[in-house]
Amino acid sequence: PPVEGTLSLGIFDKAGKLVRTLHREATAEDLTVALNGLTTHWDGNNDAGQPVPKGNYSARGYAVGEIDIEGVALHGNDWITSEDAPHVRKVLSMAFIQPEADGAAAICRFRAETAAGETVVLELDSAGELLRTEAVTEAAKPVGEAPTVSIREGRVFILGEGGAETEVPGVTSATYAFRLFGSAREGRPRVNSQSVWVIEKTATGTEVKQFLTTGEFRRRLKVDPAEPQPVAVTASLDANQILLLEEGPGEQRVRLLSLEAVEPNAAENAEAPPVQSTWKTVFSRSIMASGDFAAVAGKLGRPEPLKPELKHTVRLLPNPLLKDESTALELQISTDSAGAFLRTHEGLPLATITEAPNLKWAVMGREGSGKILTILQSDGAVVEEFRVRKLANMMAFDAGDYEWAGR
Repeated sequence: PPVEGTLSLGIFDKAGKLVRTLHREATAEDLTVALNGLTTHWDGNNDAGQPVPKGNYSARGYAVGEIDIEGVALHGNDWITSEDAPHVRKVLSMAFIQPEADGAAAICRFRAETAAGETVVLELDSAGELLRTEAVTEAAKPVGEAPTVSIREGRVFILGEGGAETEVPGVTSATYAFRLFGSAREGRPRVNSQSVWVIEKTATGTEVKQFLTTGEFRRRLKVDPAEPQPVAVTASLDANQILLLEEGPGEQRVRLLSLEAVEPNAAENAEAPPVQSTWKTVFSRSIMASGDFAAVAGKLGRPEPLKPELKHTVRLLPNPLLKDESTALELQISTDSAGAFLRTHEGLPLATITEAPNLKWAVMGREGSGKILTILQSDGAVVEEFRVRKLANMMAFDAGDYEWAGR
């Protein structure tokens, strides 16, 4: 066919079913140049490598010219800010890296799982800018240490020397507890370098609280019940910054908060109200669960939700070798281990849209005048949006019917 581009050729049985994809997005160099065109060879096997029964088969396909594919946006994952950023699917743990120099800001370190099932470590500065990313091998994963704080029936116990336990007073419905260790340097208050942070869910809501290892209450953060709820917390040595790992319906979020003000007790007695603290969010990064399209359809921030279509009909270029007959083609979107691609309704692959491994789904829909095809795809970590134009720049061709005698 007189079209510059790639060729996809399939073998079809008498009922029109595709039994073998003989060439997928091939070039002329992938076939043999003969006197009257291009030739290729079929061994009589189907796509599974099994011989097909004897009978009549046809060879036909499509020449695909230049198609315009434009990446539009990334949705639902604040960790992915560039094409080469790891596709973080879930944050597993977090910690502060304390600076050696006084007055220097701590670094936030996160261990996360990617869409490919790999483990990576990401380090962010105090403003939330990514400093470093490193893949973690199994051998480099830390071995668990003996716990120094435990939760039993909502009560928190601190393990001291010799195995003695000290109960944190007033806590009866804790869901998480973290003990912060740190050696105090000159000029730094030792009282804040050893403390216990507790997440407690009460009848009035969820609170994050700080206690000294002596049991003395220090600070609290009240959590808005309409927001994702904290499941883990860690703190800087001076207790003036905390990292929260939070979860809500279909969302995981990490926030760095900085202490702005502390209001003292109203009276110096045992019945005085607890210390109230005011916290400011320094940065926040969220991951929206995107295991299927239905989970994210109305959460992508688009002016109108995409209406998925199972097929998209385009009118192709007329082929002079087929008497310039006008041909229509029903396109579908599909995925495999290499990415997303357009195919015919029979299943013949035509054009690669993205080279994105680990995809869980892809959908398509028409927008604008109907000539623009919008494609959304996700690997479970992020939703990627593409626009495809010039889909009519294709031409059908027919390589004839053949009788297969079998083996």
